[in-house]
Amino acid sequence: MTTPASMAARVAEILGGDWKADSGPWETYGRLDAPDADTYTLHVDDHGELCLWADLDPTGELASFRKVHTPEGIEVIAEAIAEAIRQHHTAADQD
Repeated sequence: MTTPASMAARVAEILGGDWKADSGPWETYGRLDAPDADTYTLHVDDHGELCLWADLDPTGELASFRKVHTPEGIEVIAEAIAEAIRQHHTAADQD
């Protein structure tokens, strides 16, 4: 079963380096942290979509993803989350 926490762990692997993943109670959310980076949170909203938030970004949700049912689809979403984090992290560095 894929959970927000297991997705966070996969995204941390994709990002590499010092990225670490942590899980919430019952794996209901996942957090991604790295030195000199915002903390990112993955959780499932009331509509069943996986949502990505940057904790220090006041604009709210960075991205959301519909549920997929295949390992390939899950990997595509993990790659998309990693790319969204890279883009947000790069933009934050330029501010």
